[in-house]
Amino acid sequence: MYSLKHLLNFVFSFILILLSSQSFSETISFKGLVLSDFWIKKVIANNNTTSGYIKIENKNEKNERLISVESDFSKITELHDMKIKNDIMIMKHLEEGVLIKSKSQLNLKPGSSHIMFIDLTKSLKKIKNQKVKFNFEKAGSIIINMPIMNKTEKSNKKKKHRHH
Repeated sequence: MYSLKHLLNFVFSFILILLSSQSFSETISFKGLVLSDFWIKKVIANNNTTSGYIKIENKNEKNERLISVESDFSKITELHDMKIKNDIMIMKHLEEGVLIKSKSQLNLKPGSSHIMFIDLTKSLKKIKNQKVKFNFEKAGSIIINMPIMNKTEKSNKKKKHRHH
């Protein structure tokens, strides 16, 4: 038998999934965090890895930490930092997650810190969105339905978005 706690956890998770079914231009507010500009890079050719990006603003009075990211479409999902040193790209797994200081923002973007989806378990070529779980130290977890697109599509969507 399931306890009331298990049932409430299931209902809460289900509501989060429904609430997180958004398009690229939307912003999600979650326990003092503002999540925006999220997307997954379209897989190139027969590549078995891809990357993901997101902007996270911490409006809280205390620091927050993005501990980890999870997906059901890759065997490994990691936070990475990328730097160019002596014309060589160096990628480092951020095992401790990423600190998001109070009243600041973290921008996981191409050419910088990002999410790596390694050893993909399904083809993302014909899929428009994929659910990704973000685990925070204080705020807990949230599932975001991230669009899959290439840089050109991302740029065009941003240009088309107008504030009224």
